[in-house]
Amino acid sequence: MDKRLRVKIGLLCASMLAAPAGASDLALTAKLGTLGLGVEGTFGLTEHFNARLGLNRFTYDRNETVSNIEYDLDLELQSVSLLADWHPFGSAFRFTAGLMSNGNELTGVSTTDGLTIGDTFYPGIGLNAKLDFDSTAPYLGVGWGNALAAGKGWGFNVDLGIMFQGSGDVTLTPTGPGSSLVDPADIALEEQRFEDDISGYKYYPVFSLGASYKF
Repeated sequence: MDKRLRVKIGLLCASMLAAPAGASDLALTAKLGTLGLGVEGTFGLTEHFNARLGLNRFTYDRNETVSNIEYDLDLELQSVSLLADWHPFGSAFRFTAGLMSNGNELTGVSTTDGLTIGDTFYPGIGLNAKLDFDSTAPYLGVGWGNALAAGKGWGFNVDLGIMFQGSGDVTLTPTGPGSSLVDPADIALEEQRFEDDISGYKYYPVFSLGASYKF
Protein backbone atom coordinates (compact mmCIF):
# COMPACT_ATOMS: atom_id res chain seq x y z
CA MET A 1 0.00 0.00 0.00
CA ASP A 2 1.22 3.50 -0.86
CA LYS A 3 2.84 5.36 2.08
CA ARG A 4 0.57 8.38 1.59
CA LEU A 5 -2.50 6.16 1.76
CA ARG A 6 -1.27 4.53 4.99
CA VAL A 7 -0.79 7.96 6.57
CA LYS A 8 -4.30 9.05 5.55
CA ILE A 9 -5.78 5.83 6.92
CA GLY A 10 -4.06 6.44 10.24
CA LEU A 11 -5.28 10.04 10.49
CA LEU A 12 -8.84 9.15 9.53
CA CYS A 13 -8.97 6.25 11.97
CA ALA A 14 -7.69 8.50 14.75
CA SER A 15 -10.43 11.03 14.01
CA MET A 16 -13.06 8.29 14.12
CA LEU A 17 -11.84 6.93 17.43
CA ALA A 18 -12.01 10.39 18.96
CA ALA A 19 -15.47 11.24 17.62
CA PRO A 20 -17.66 8.59 19.32
CA ALA A 21 -16.75 10.02 22.73
CA GLY A 22 -19.10 12.93 22.00
CA ALA A 23 -21.62 10.94 19.99
CA SER A 24 -24.54 8.95 21.34
CA ASP A 25 -24.55 6.16 18.78
CA LEU A 26 -22.12 4.06 16.81
CA ALA A 27 -22.71 1.47 14.08
CA LEU A 28 -20.48 -0.78 12.01
CA THR A 29 -21.28 -1.81 8.44
CA ALA A 30 -19.92 -4.51 6.14
CA LYS A 31 -20.16 -3.48 2.46
CA LEU A 32 -19.85 -4.92 -1.03
CA GLY A 33 -19.79 -2.78 -4.15
CA THR A 34 -17.84 -1.17 -6.95
CA LEU A 35 -15.16 0.03 -4.50
CA GLY A 36 -14.60 -3.55 -3.37
CA LEU A 37 -15.19 -5.15 0.02
CA GLY A 38 -15.46 -2.64 2.81
CA VAL A 39 -15.97 -1.96 6.48
CA GLU A 40 -17.42 1.31 7.71
CA GLY A 41 -18.12 3.06 10.99
CA THR A 42 -21.05 5.46 11.39
CA PHE A 43 -21.47 7.92 14.24
CA GLY A 44 -24.06 10.61 14.91
CA LEU A 45 -23.38 14.32 14.65
CA THR A 46 -26.87 15.81 14.99
CA GLU A 47 -30.44 14.60 14.64
CA HIS A 48 -30.25 14.70 10.83
CA PHE A 49 -26.50 14.36 10.18
CA ASN A 50 -24.22 11.32 10.47
CA ALA A 51 -20.54 10.88 9.66
CA ARG A 52 -19.02 7.75 8.15
CA LEU A 53 -15.46 6.48 7.91
CA GLY A 54 -14.78 3.49 5.67
CA LEU A 55 -12.02 1.33 4.24
CA ASN A 56 -12.48 -0.54 0.94
CA ARG A 57 -10.21 -3.06 -0.79
CA PHE A 58 -10.32 -5.64 -3.54
CA THR A 59 -8.15 -6.99 -6.37
CA TYR A 60 -8.98 -8.82 -9.57
CA ASP A 61 -7.44 -9.74 -12.92
CA ARG A 62 -8.83 -9.52 -16.43
CA ASN A 63 -7.72 -9.39 -20.06
CA GLU A 64 -8.56 -6.21 -21.94
CA THR A 65 -7.69 -4.66 -25.31
CA VAL A 66 -6.81 -0.98 -25.08
CA SER A 67 -5.81 1.01 -28.17
CA ASN A 68 -5.53 -2.29 -30.13
CA ILE A 69 -3.07 -3.77 -27.63
CA GLU A 70 -4.10 -6.72 -25.46
CA TYR A 71 -3.12 -6.50 -21.80
CA ASP A 72 -3.26 -8.84 -18.84
CA LEU A 73 -4.55 -6.32 -16.28
CA ASP A 74 -4.46 -6.31 -12.47
CA LEU A 75 -6.86 -3.89 -10.78
CA GLU A 76 -6.19 -3.02 -7.15
CA LEU A 77 -9.00 -1.16 -5.43
CA GLN A 78 -8.09 0.55 -2.17
CA SER A 79 -9.74 3.63 -0.76
CA VAL A 80 -10.59 5.35 2.49
CA SER A 81 -13.84 7.32 2.66
CA LEU A 82 -14.80 10.16 4.99
CA LEU A 83 -18.46 11.01 4.34
CA ALA A 84 -21.28 13.10 5.80
CA ASP A 85 -24.91 11.97 5.48
CA TRP A 86 -27.87 14.35 5.60
CA HIS A 87 -31.27 12.80 6.31
CA PRO A 88 -33.46 15.81 5.40
CA PHE A 89 -36.81 14.19 6.19
CA GLY A 90 -35.73 12.23 9.25
CA SER A 91 -36.16 9.08 7.19
CA ALA A 92 -33.86 6.45 5.70
CA PHE A 93 -33.27 8.53 2.55
CA ARG A 94 -30.03 10.55 2.60
CA PHE A 95 -27.80 12.85 0.62
CA THR A 96 -24.07 12.15 0.98
CA ALA A 97 -20.93 14.21 0.33
CA GLY A 98 -17.31 13.71 1.30
CA LEU A 99 -13.80 12.80 0.27
CA MET A 100 -12.07 9.59 -0.76
CA SER A 101 -8.40 8.84 -0.25
CA ASN A 102 -8.08 7.09 -3.58
CA GLY A 103 -5.41 4.40 -3.97
CA ASN A 104 -7.08 2.64 -6.93
CA GLU A 105 -4.43 1.46 -9.40
CA LEU A 106 -4.32 -0.57 -12.59
CA THR A 107 -1.21 -2.36 -13.85
CA GLY A 108 -0.88 -4.46 -16.97
CA VAL A 109 1.43 -6.47 -19.19
CA SER A 110 0.90 -6.75 -22.93
CA THR A 111 0.38 -10.31 -24.11
CA THR A 112 1.64 -9.81 -27.70
CA ASP A 113 5.22 -10.54 -28.73
CA GLY A 114 5.69 -7.59 -31.04
CA LEU A 115 3.49 -4.48 -30.98
CA THR A 116 2.50 -1.45 -32.96
CA ILE A 117 3.40 1.33 -30.52
CA GLY A 118 2.26 4.73 -31.67
CA ASP A 119 2.47 4.37 -35.45
CA THR A 120 5.48 2.02 -35.56
CA PHE A 121 5.66 -1.77 -35.40
CA TYR A 122 8.37 -3.09 -33.04
CA PRO A 123 9.07 -6.86 -33.27
CA GLY A 124 9.86 -8.68 -30.04
CA ILE A 125 8.67 -5.78 -27.86
CA GLY A 126 6.03 -5.75 -25.13
CA LEU A 127 4.65 -3.07 -22.84
CA ASN A 128 4.16 -2.71 -19.11
CA ALA A 129 1.35 -0.33 -18.19
CA LYS A 130 0.53 1.55 -15.00
CA LEU A 131 -2.57 3.67 -14.48
CA ASP A 132 -3.44 5.74 -11.44
CA PHE A 133 -5.80 8.59 -10.57
CA ASP A 134 -5.98 11.59 -8.23
CA SER A 135 -5.04 10.54 -4.71
CA THR A 136 -7.89 12.61 -3.20
CA ALA A 137 -11.31 12.44 -4.84
CA PRO A 138 -14.57 14.25 -3.94
CA TYR A 139 -17.71 12.13 -3.64
CA LEU A 140 -21.40 12.98 -4.08
CA GLY A 141 -24.27 10.55 -3.82
CA VAL A 142 -27.59 9.48 -2.39
CA GLY A 143 -28.52 6.49 -0.33
CA TRP A 144 -31.11 4.59 1.64
CA GLY A 145 -30.76 3.39 5.21
CA ASN A 146 -29.77 4.93 8.51
CA ALA A 147 -27.46 2.72 10.52
CA LEU A 148 -28.22 4.85 13.60
CA ALA A 149 -32.02 4.72 13.40
CA ALA A 150 -33.67 4.66 16.80
CA GLY A 151 -34.01 1.25 18.37
CA LYS A 152 -32.16 -0.41 15.56
CA GLY A 153 -29.81 -3.39 15.81
CA TRP A 154 -29.25 -4.91 12.39
CA GLY A 155 -29.97 -2.81 9.31
CA PHE A 156 -29.59 -2.69 5.55
CA ASN A 157 -28.36 0.21 3.41
CA VAL A 158 -27.63 1.19 -0.19
CA ASP A 159 -25.30 3.82 -1.63
CA LEU A 160 -25.31 5.25 -5.16
CA GLY A 161 -22.97 8.03 -6.22
CA ILE A 162 -19.97 9.29 -8.14
CA MET A 163 -16.32 9.55 -7.13
CA PHE A 164 -14.61 12.35 -9.08
CA GLN A 165 -11.16 10.78 -9.41
CA GLY A 166 -9.85 12.82 -12.36
CA SER A 167 -8.36 11.72 -15.65
CA GLY A 168 -6.14 8.66 -15.43
CA ASP A 169 -2.38 9.07 -15.69
CA VAL A 170 -0.88 6.29 -17.82
CA THR A 171 2.78 5.25 -17.87
CA LEU A 172 3.93 2.73 -20.50
CA THR A 173 7.34 1.04 -20.34
CA PRO A 174 8.66 -1.05 -23.28
CA THR A 175 10.09 -4.49 -22.47
CA GLY A 176 12.06 -7.12 -24.33
CA PRO A 177 15.23 -7.09 -26.47
CA GLY A 178 15.72 -3.74 -28.12
CA SER A 179 13.29 -1.94 -25.81
CA SER A 180 15.73 0.98 -25.58
CA LEU A 181 15.25 1.54 -29.32
CA VAL A 182 11.54 2.35 -28.98
CA ASP A 183 10.97 5.98 -29.97
CA PRO A 184 9.80 8.05 -26.94
CA ALA A 185 7.42 9.87 -29.29
CA ASP A 186 5.68 6.56 -30.04
CA ILE A 187 5.42 5.83 -26.31
CA ALA A 188 3.93 9.28 -25.67
CA LEU A 189 1.40 8.78 -28.47
CA GLU A 190 0.41 5.34 -27.16
CA GLU A 191 0.03 6.73 -23.61
CA GLN A 192 -2.28 9.44 -24.96
CA ARG A 193 -4.38 6.85 -26.81
CA PHE A 194 -4.64 4.73 -23.66
CA GLU A 195 -5.73 7.76 -21.63
CA ASP A 196 -8.32 8.67 -24.28
CA ASP A 197 -9.73 5.12 -24.14
CA ILE A 198 -10.25 5.25 -20.36
CA SER A 199 -11.29 8.91 -20.15
CA GLY A 200 -14.78 7.96 -18.97
CA TYR A 201 -13.39 6.60 -15.71
CA LYS A 202 -12.68 10.12 -14.39
CA TYR A 203 -16.22 9.78 -12.96
CA TYR A 204 -16.11 6.49 -11.10
CA PRO A 205 -19.57 5.04 -10.38
CA VAL A 206 -20.06 3.95 -6.79
CA PHE A 207 -22.73 1.42 -5.86
CA SER A 208 -22.72 -0.62 -2.69
CA LEU A 209 -24.91 -2.77 -0.50
CA GLY A 210 -24.29 -3.00 3.22
CA ALA A 211 -25.42 -4.73 6.38
CA SER A 212 -25.00 -2.68 9.57
CA TYR A 213 -25.24 -3.22 13.29
CA LYS A 214 -25.97 -0.41 15.74
CA PHE A 215 -24.38 -0.76 19.18
